[in-house]
Amino acid sequence: MPGGHVLPAEVTEQIVAKTDGNPLFVEELTKTVLEAGILVEDAEGYRLEGPLPPFAIPETLQHSLMARLDRLAPVKEISQIGAAIGREFSYPLVRALVGRDESALKHGLAQLEQAGLVFRRGEPPEAVYSFKHVLVRDAAYESLLKSRRQQLHGQIARALEQGFADVVASQPEIVAHHFTAAGLVEPAIDYWLKAVQQAARRSANAEALNHLARGLELLPNIDDQMLRNKSELLLQTSLGNSLRATKGWSFGSVKHAYTRALQLCKESGFDEHTLPAVFGLWTWNFVRAALGEAQSLAERLVNIAESVDDSVYKVLAHQALGFTLFAHGKFAAAHAALERSMSMCEDSKAAAYLDLSAQDPRVHVRLYDGIVLWLLGYPDQALRICAEARRYAGTSQHPFSEAMARTISLRVHQLRGEAAAVAGQADAAIALCEEHEFVHYLAMALILRGWASAQQGEFEKGIAELEAGLEKERATGALLFESYTLGLLADACIKHERYGQAFEFLDQARLRLDEENSERYYAAEIYRLLGETYLRSRRELGEIYGSFSEGFDTPDLVRAKARLKVLE
Repeated sequence: MPGGHVLPAEVTEQIVAKTDGNPLFVEELTKTVLEAGILVEDAEGYRLEGPLPPFAIPETLQHSLMARLDRLAPVKEISQIGAAIGREFSYPLVRALVGRDESALKHGLAQLEQAGLVFRRGEPPEAVYSFKHVLVRDAAYESLLKSRRQQLHGQIARALEQGFADVVASQPEIVAHHFTAAGLVEPAIDYWLKAVQQAARRSANAEALNHLARGLELLPNIDDQMLRNKSELLLQTSLGNSLRATKGWSFGSVKHAYTRALQLCKESGFDEHTLPAVFGLWTWNFVRAALGEAQSLAERLVNIAESVDDSVYKVLAHQALGFTLFAHGKFAAAHAALERSMSMCEDSKAAAYLDLSAQDPRVHVRLYDGIVLWLLGYPDQALRICAEARRYAGTSQHPFSEAMARTISLRVHQLRGEAAAVAGQADAAIALCEEHEFVHYLAMALILRGWASAQQGEFEKGIAELEAGLEKERATGALLFESYTLGLLADACIKHERYGQAFEFLDQARLRLDEENSERYYAAEIYRLLGETYLRSRRELGEIYGSFSEGFDTPDLVRAKARLKVLE
């Protein structure tokens, strides 16, 4: 806290990360930051003027650290190679890169250790070394000429490819980083894409988005237009998939990513990559409740799937068709399409489903079929197939599928009127969605918990949570569950005899239903609720007017009375 003023939290965090809390390093780096002109001082402390740039090593520390490295001139090269690898480096990888015999290498590493520049865990050849401080590593790295740095990064990337299959398989982003730093763009993008896929399979979408940003930055450096277009196509499709989870299925940037991917398919004739882009656009329109476009895209997916010998394509195409028919209210046809999709699903292709569509149809299709079965009049079958979906999700190690299963299965319990079951399971669904920032399913879980609270007597709390969830959904562009949520709000109001409020929510729902190609799956329930509100409010108003004068009307009864006049 220089001068008694507090530094911004992000500045403090970076100083601590760079210095590992070493008091001398903290003091010197803080001075450098204050002198850099990136902070503005006011009465409350310091604030950043613009984005936070990377911190350079203070000149005083740079000289001190370099003097220590120079005193170890015979082994300085080892420290530089280790620095190029990273804060931590293994003995086998250094051995693959250092041009000296093993005895000399062990002696050199021991000297670095004795000088207090690195720590060691384990014994060679299994030893792992780490620089004592980030600034020590940075000083060693910055002492390299730019050309030597690039050369080293290329050598590290190739060494990893040739002798470290475990690292390549489990941490492709490390290989991608070294190829990027080496200026080898094409293999760098390939590895960033592998890193994206791996992160997406774990639902680590923020991590995937970081990898995608690195890959997209490299595109202008590819001279071959066809190769550049194909790389961008794969990156844009993956971008849409990751944004869908973090921003919502119908967020604007999601549509942009898939639209760009489809444009690249058309321009460059990448027919084999058309389905993932079309599927992504279908999901955007489906959750947006733009069902005319969703229907066209679903039919296009079926046509694409029929032209290729690939069951994965067929599974996804019939999923899209079944979901769209459900939204139109065509439940028997939807069930048939969903059954066909499920019949072609193969457990051995779980990874392929995720890579192509960023969701697991073994889970997703069963959940929607559960809703369809309830609407067709098979409530017990609906529960059974949702239980199957949850078993698949539970073994998938894919948090997005788990969130999907927890939340959509709650809808079936809600449709069955089981408020206690919804209340008992909603907290776990909300916690999972908050942990992974699955905004769409978080909104739906809040809506369902709000409905359960209202049904169990906590009207104000329930209505507030229902409306908060609805606003979250609207913020993502999702309209598919608009009339459904408005129906739940009306249902809560009816239970608590707030008929004027119920009419208002049902009027909003009817406006949705009057829109062309809007969702129709909940239309019958909206009209049933409207009829129930009409009958109940007439009866209650008649009882009230038999005992009180107009002056005793509550605001809700006034709204209900006005609405009844319109209906009559």
